[in-house]
Amino acid sequence: MSISELIAIAGFAGAAIVMLLVTQTKQRVSWPGWLVPAAVALLLAAWTGWAAATEGLVAVRDAVVASPWSVQIWVDRMASTAAAFFLLQNRARAIGMKSEVWVLAVVFTGGIGLLAMLARVVHLERRKAE
Repeated sequence: MSISELIAIAGFAGAAIVMLLVTQTKQRVSWPGWLVPAAVALLLAAWTGWAAATEGLVAVRDAVVASPWSVQIWVDRMASTAAAFFLLQNRARAIGMKSEVWVLAVVFTGGIGLLAMLARVVHLERRKAE
C-alpha cells in the first residue's frame, strides 16, 4: 500500500469513529462541535495544497477523466456536495449568515468550503444558544 492509500484509510477510519461516537450520544456534545469540521477542513486543505504543489493543477483533470469510474466518483462528489450545501443553507440563513461568500467557497473548493461553512454554522448556533 502506498502512503496515500494509508492516509486515506486512516482518514476514513477516523471519520467513521467520530461519526459513530457522536451518533451514540443522547445529549448534545459538550465540547465545541465546530472544531471537528474545522480540523477536517484544515487537514483537507493542507493535503490539497500538497497535492497541487507536487502534482500540479492539471493532474486534477487527468484524474477526473482517467476512466468512467473516475467520472462517476467526481459526479457523485458534486451531487453530494450540492445536497449538503442545500441542507446546510437553511441553517446558515436562520442564524444570519450571508450566502454569497459561502456559495463561492463551496463551488471553488468543494468539501473544504463546505466543511468550513459547517464549522461556522455550528459555532454561530452554539453561540446563539448560550
